[in-house]
Amino acid sequence: MTKEAEIMEFLETKMFKPILESPNISDRFKKATRGLGIRMDQRNAQGMIEYFWANVVDANQKHASYGRMLKNEPFAEFDEVVTEFRIRFKEL
Repeated sequence: MTKEAEIMEFLETKMFKPILESPNISDRFKKATRGLGIRMDQRNAQGMIEYFWANVVDANQKHASYGRMLKNEPFAEFDEVVTEFRIRFKEL
């Protein structure tokens, strides 16, 4: 499995699927999540990691609208996802 496939599988399992299947998440955020998956899939592994940090985790960045939206949605597992992502993909 490529590193890109490993990252996408991780995000799909831990973040994208739970968000998209949740009845408590807004349609707007689900649409943004699908878009995030598409944009992540267009990058190499290093680009995926950089994009994740800049647009999802660091909600204070000017362009990080997904990260700001995430703060307003009921996805309590996000901190766990970030911690596991950091540990698993730190070598890149």
